[in-house]
Amino acid sequence: MQYRKWYDKEIVTSTLGFGAMRLKVVDGEIDEAKGLALIDKAYQNGVNYFDTAVPYTDGKNETFVGKALKRYPRNSFYLATKLTIRLYKTKEELKKAIDKQLQNLQTDYIDFYLMHALNKNTFRTIKEWNIMEIVEGWKKEWKIRNIGFSFHDDYETFKEIVDYYPWDFCQIQLNYMDDEIQQGIQGYHDLVKKEIPVVIMEPVKGGKLASFNEKVASKLKKYNPEASLSSWAMRWVASLDGVKVILSGMNEMDQVEDNLNTFSNFKKLNEEEQKLIKEVKEDLKKITEVGCTNCEYCMPCTVGVNIPGNFRIFNDYAMYKAEGDSKWRYNDLISKKANASLCIECGKCVPQCPQGIDIPNELKRMLKVLPFLE
Repeated sequence: MQYRKWYDKEIVTSTLGFGAMRLKVVDGEIDEAKGLALIDKAYQNGVNYFDTAVPYTDGKNETFVGKALKRYPRNSFYLATKLTIRLYKTKEELKKAIDKQLQNLQTDYIDFYLMHALNKNTFRTIKEWNIMEIVEGWKKEWKIRNIGFSFHDDYETFKEIVDYYPWDFCQIQLNYMDDEIQQGIQGYHDLVKKEIPVVIMEPVKGGKLASFNEKVASKLKKYNPEASLSSWAMRWVASLDGVKVILSGMNEMDQVEDNLNTFSNFKKLNEEEQKLIKEVKEDLKKITEVGCTNCEYCMPCTVGVNIPGNFRIFNDYAMYKAEGDSKWRYNDLISKKANASLCIECGKCVPQCPQGIDIPNELKRMLKVLPFLE
């Protein structure tokens, strides 16, 4: 297993981190036998960073992770969890969070404590409730050791948050397809400049970079038939020196074994491989079913259909063939009464589209091509 030191801190973490968010659930409960086997395999092969959070797997994740890690010496691993601000209605309620988390995790302290999924709204709450003062109090009591944040918003918001507090570390979403969204690669460089250790989430884009368009994927397969597609994504992120941990939401043993192989024999991408990844990225971006540019000139729809949102699902499926992700996103549109099947074919949107898309017919075609959505 490859390890990385956190600048001048006395912290050395495995480059591969175990993200517990995606543990399999059976009849509403985490599959204990499977989950324990996965964590055991990772731990026994050198993984020493384990990540959880209160809302994961319907609020059962921290308790499970605590039970799993309780079997190992506490000084042999690092434990990361989060303060999910949206779960608390009042500042007083939030103040009680840490003791409940320590109880769930069966530990006296948390190594890495993150302000969870910060965006404009949660950051506003941090300032209004003086949450950093509360968290610093927990740090002085040795209930937590390092304070960081995870992030989901635009670059401007990211920059404001980074400059707001002397963070011990930061967790960002980054992969070779998403280097221009949210904080993007620029945010990574900002963190490196400040020597803030970087933890990466979604290195394989929620599994999409582990299996995608076969014609495009063949370029990587031809170059190295033995390498999995996910290993290319992991190596791209791990080739960034400022990255100290790469979280992988492993829920199958073959995923653990593949990642262990990648980081037990880790090699940075060479110049030729970097060029190949760029080609793959550009090829994937060219794959579209509908030429929608997300300009939203077609909106609002007469009956509330989120036209660009539906087409994004259609185009993403063409790229990645991720049926589960597509269905999840479409169900979200259904819950908002914005799904394609609600289209009444009034045609009012058609003349508004700068790309000349026959929107009603393309929405119908989407449902024929992706019948699993309905």
